[in-house]
Amino acid sequence: MKYGSVVCTVLFIFGVVLSLAQMWFSFLEPALFLKLLITIGAFFLIALVITLVFKEYLSEREMKDKGYID
Repeated sequence: MKYGSVVCTVLFIFGVVLSLAQMWFSFLEPALFLKLLITIGAFFLIALVITLVFKEYLSEREMKDKGYID
């Protein structure tokens, strides 16, 4: 969970910095900027889903080990 949170935070900050830099300096073509932003968003969602699924799996396994669920 810790690594997934770090990855999601870094991707989010990178997307915000890229958006602000594009807004102020316009150093990328609009099509390339949009592609980069969509790619960062996709990686963010993938990292978030993997993190949540892994956390849920570990939580369920721990509950089985302690005898709370069958």
